[in-house]
Amino acid sequence: MTERIGAITGQLRAFARKGSGAREPTPVDDAIDGALLLLGPRLRTQPVALVRSGDKGLRVQAERLRLEQVLVNLLQNALDAVAGRDDARIDIATHADEARVRIEIADNGPGIAPDIAERLFTPFSTSKREGMGLGLVISRDIVADFGGTLDTRSGSTESGGPGGAIFTITLNSSP
Repeated sequence: MTERIGAITGQLRAFARKGSGAREPTPVDDAIDGALLLLGPRLRTQPVALVRSGDKGLRVQAERLRLEQVLVNLLQNALDAVAGRDDARIDIATHADEARVRIEIADNGPGIAPDIAERLFTPFSTSKREGMGLGLVISRDIVADFGGTLDTRSGSTESGGPGGAIFTITLNSSP
């Protein structure tokens, strides 16, 4: 059984990695806009304050469609986390330094329990009834293919954050 699960995971990862393989300068705002467009039907039916902030006009070395895939996954997870809250909020922030760009997606949901955080990027590990436990694993693999990282931490209302969880994509900037 373990071998079968490993084989399925490998096949899904290979499928997720399929792209042109050519990283190119990708406008971050366009990738975010594309992800939000794909989530439009859900965003229109689920009450949530969506706040965008940070640096504009940033570009990263990536494949736009695959970056959108990662953003859609992270935003869907955030929407799941804030579902049913009267004060539901998701923040999308972009920041850059000389060589790297950070895209942060934060929500004010319940956060990630420590026992779940330990296995968050483990295949087939999920706390969702309908989840497969592959979205974050595949997302991390895609970001790694771009030469970047995907990390998470708990939000903090003490530092002005919304609470909940914060996922950070860090990628190489592009001129």
